Amino acid sequence: MASAEILTSVKKGSADGPQKKKKFGLVLQGGGAMGAYEVGAIECLYEQGMECVIVAGASSGAVNAVTLAGAKGYPPDVLKEMWREFAVDPKLPLPPLVRHSWSVFGVPHMYRPRLDYWEAPTWTYLSDNSPLKKTLGRLDWDQVNDPGHMRVFVSATGVDDGQRSYFGNTDGRRLTVEHVLASGSFPGGFPWTVIGDQRFWDGGLADNTPLKPVIEHLKDQEAETMPIYTIDVNTGAGPRPANLTEVWLRMFEILLQNNMETDMKRAGSYGRFIKVLNEIEKNKYVPEDAAIRKSPDWKKVMEYVHLRHLHVIDIKKPAGDSPSDFAPESIERRLAEGREQMCAQL
Repeated sequence: MASAEILTSVKKGSADGPQKKKKFGLVLQGGGAMGAYEVGAIECLYEQGMECVIVAGASSGAVNAVTLAGAKGYPPDVLKEMWREFAVDPKLPLPPLVRHSWSVFGVPHMYRPRLDYWEAPTWTYLSDNSPLKKTLGRLDWDQVNDPGHMRVFVSATGVDDGQRSYFGNTDGRRLTVEHVLASGSFPGGFPWTVIGDQRFWDGGLADNTPLKPVIEHLKDQEAETMPIYTIDVNTGAGPRPANLTEVWLRMFEILLQNNMETDMKRAGSYGRFIKVLNEIEKNKYVPEDAAIRKSPDWKKVMEYVHLRHLHVIDIKKPAGDSPSDFAPESIERRLAEGREQMCAQL
């Protein structure tokens, strides 16, 4: 695909001819139940006649990313259906605080609490996430692994070395359900995920805003003209906590926000870097017969174009919005507000 736009067929019988469909890239953060905001934002983009061609995600953002890529049907509808299946409704007349914390007893299609209490002294996690494995198994994984359809990346964090890793479907690699589980293996909540001989925890620990693999896998024309949207569901600034619950929520938010500023500065630095390189090439400061010009690294660097259209969509959440609140009304609110806020910022 050599342009930031691709041609798609119009409805049968239309006399308008081919219709241009604008492409976009996407970076999805982790944040538990905050992932529903991302789905609403994606719905808005697709309503504008746009199409995602490259996406990266961490934790719940990784779940959204592979679902977007592997959806059997209209992607926003498949994503919304999945999140509505995640809804936790105790169907009891409970106080709001209890109702909105009911996910402690499990989230349908995502996880269930452990019951082997006699083993509790040796537990390293509280919940079994095998239900999520079944949920993700419904996707079209051949489609997920087709980079021509969509380039997909998820981040994870090494348990033993603390280093970030990116798994993707480019360069002959294949994504699996285990890679997505690794990206969402929040320490203590879920078991670490073993891939090969390595153990992985949640991608949000080392890179909750995995912009890097998106930037590094853009094509020349895309970097010049294609918008990249980062959905920021873990705002850096926030109100002062007034109780222990709010302290925990604020800590969680800051933890997941960790690399956003770094990634944004990195994106800006690419522009300055490329400007200098273009000046070198334009004025032939490096002779045509210089050995460095034959280096694969030279070719890679000189092909890199200034990333011009990076947009951070700051989801303005209500105070106290909890990543563990999977109540149906909370999910529906986030789906609606994510859509509204994305459309307002386009």
